[in-house]
Amino acid sequence: MKHNSISTLIKLGEKFKQQQVQQRASFAVMLVLLTATAWIAGQMIWQPWSTPTVTKWQPTAAAKGEVTSSPQIDLSNLQNSHLFGQYQQSAPVVQQPKVQDAPKSRLNVVLVGVVTSSVPEKSLAVIANQGRQATYGLNEVIEGTRAKLIQVQQDRVIIDNAGRNETVMLEGLKFTKPSAPVAETKNNQIRSTASQDTLEQIRQEIRNDAQTLFQYVRMSQVKRDGEVIGYRLSPGKDKSLFESVGLKAGDIATAINGLDLKDSASMSEVWSNLSQMTELNLTVERNGQSYEIYIEL
Repeated sequence: MKHNSISTLIKLGEKFKQQQVQQRASFAVMLVLLTATAWIAGQMIWQPWSTPTVTKWQPTAAAKGEVTSSPQIDLSNLQNSHLFGQYQQSAPVVQQPKVQDAPKSRLNVVLVGVVTSSVPEKSLAVIANQGRQATYGLNEVIEGTRAKLIQVQQDRVIIDNAGRNETVMLEGLKFTKPSAPVAETKNNQIRSTASQDTLEQIRQEIRNDAQTLFQYVRMSQVKRDGEVIGYRLSPGKDKSLFESVGLKAGDIATAINGLDLKDSASMSEVWSNLSQMTELNLTVERNGQSYEIYIEL
């Protein structure tokens, strides 16, 4: 009985010692954790106000007598790369000489009007053949013939008739050989070819009565979608003036001397100033294209 009591006391003593060891170990761990927590908290609190230590930069002393040189850059490739393009001078435009010495044409055609331009390819000629008029550009064959138009001048055209250059004078002008190159007239304007007597007579009639002009060129209002787009032109009592300036029946006049005929006030201004005008510049619409018709009164 005594032996069992002693054994029990020994076990209780050992268990008490173990509990004391565990308590001491727990206390030591707690102290370590509290110390670490306090250090971290101190760093977080004081670090924003602390001044960081920066090491001042000091240049490295070069050895005495040593010369440093920067690497050389080759700019030749950059200069020859033409970053903004390369200038190329265009070849000078060579003006083709006008044919001056071409005999009178053997063809029975009538040159009604001409359109001269500083760009030869844009020049036009109004030529009548067998009672039919047509407008021709360079290198176009005249209807009803084998001749083609090769040059347009102020008072004549040059045609190629079976390999032979021939001259066709404006209607009413006699054939002459030009002694000097003919100057270019206003671009894209059809010159009147009526005789001076007829023009003077018409001019006098218009000066006496401005409405006389509309006896030679009749105008009828044209509307599209309910709005005026211009005036349709047709020959009047004497169609010689109408045809001589290059007008065609059905042309729609859209402007006179720069005045837009879509505006009704423009027509009234033309009507009131017609007696003081010495020339008319008509802008007409034909087959969807605009033409400038010049009439000298």
